[in-house]
Amino acid sequence: MATGLLLTGCSGSGAPNSSSGGTVVLKFWGVAENTDKASSQIIAKFEKLHPNIQVQWTGYPESQYPTKISTALAAGSPPDIGDISSRNWMAAGRVLPLNDVAAKNHINLANWNKGIVGDPSRPNTEPACSYNNKLYCLGTYTGAIVLLYNKDMYKAAGVTPPPAWPPMTVDEYVKTACKLTRKGVYGTAYGDPITFLPWEMYVSGDGKTVAGHMNSPQTIETAQTLAEGIKHKCAPSLSSAFDPWAQGEDYFAQGKLASVIANFDNLTRYEKSGINYGVAAIPAPAGVDPFFSIWTDGIGVFKGTAHPTEAKEFVAFAATQGQRIRSQITGNVPLDLKVASQINWAQGKPGREEGLQILTHSRPPVFVPDRWTVYGPEFDAFGYLTSGKKTAKQAYDDAVPAVQDNLNKAWQVWDNAAGK
Repeated sequence: MATGLLLTGCSGSGAPNSSSGGTVVLKFWGVAENTDKASSQIIAKFEKLHPNIQVQWTGYPESQYPTKISTALAAGSPPDIGDISSRNWMAAGRVLPLNDVAAKNHINLANWNKGIVGDPSRPNTEPACSYNNKLYCLGTYTGAIVLLYNKDMYKAAGVTPPPAWPPMTVDEYVKTACKLTRKGVYGTAYGDPITFLPWEMYVSGDGKTVAGHMNSPQTIETAQTLAEGIKHKCAPSLSSAFDPWAQGEDYFAQGKLASVIANFDNLTRYEKSGINYGVAAIPAPAGVDPFFSIWTDGIGVFKGTAHPTEAKEFVAFAATQGQRIRSQITGNVPLDLKVASQINWAQGKPGREEGLQILTHSRPPVFVPDRWTVYGPEFDAFGYLTSGKKTAKQAYDDAVPAVQDNLNKAWQVWDNAAGK
């Protein structure tokens, strides 16, 4: 759980002047789609507290950002600060560790959300901001994937709402969705199962073996269950014009979905829409350690900056004062759940309190380099299954060799980039 941040008046050193003397300009590159009023306010308030430091923000489209940074790194001219969206940059030593920032600001990493800073008890995982037990980025909020549900629809259907934790099984989830389905309303909506199920169902713990995991009896049975939910029209087809990740939240806010697997960041929208919502953990197969994706706006300092002290000062400010600013403006959950309590983020609303309870159970996923490219054949396999072109066993057995080949290549690229 994310706790332990020291909230001070001006973060970091507490000194408003630049250690370099004169005006320091920090180049800050990020993803343009992530820019909002909170981002600009965080920068403005930091500059007010540090009049000798200017933060020059440049946003790039998400699809272009990694290439922009990689090109700049290759040329030896990266920005001072940036969104740390690639684990390769951490492994290659292109980003400065921030453990000193955590120590200086009394950030106890043992109390932070393990999905962000890592869990030493779990080898080969991919926390959002750490690599090899070193911290490389900090952020201002906690993002997560959860199950949102409409309490009024559950009551009308005579269905008992799920607990926040532990999660219901996948079989229970699909059966419940079918009970909630009626004319003009789907019982639920979800993406391809690999986008929300635990990664242990698709790869070995070391992230290198696919066979026996992606095509295990349990994974195949789970995929079949989810495919049946779509076939019986309890959930919309992934081949239709409806995209659960892009449109699921819209439909839920309009009362056209009884539940949806979606982001935990639009609660204010549902409240304004009058949706009596609840929040539960994503379903997980029986016997499998539950998992849900979690992230933050990981801000880090690139190696080679001429202003490491000032750059770290900004990152510290963003992770302390910045999370309060963002929550006040956008309603996002602070990165530090202790801060969420201090500012009364939940406001006594059951759905928000349920979400906070779920966040304490986060864990990082198994690390798989370039995972979404590697598992492209799995998406095809689930499509064959829902269309009836193949059985679940045929679809997943057929996909395993292609995924394994992709995985082998991805590990080779990763090892080369990391200098192994």
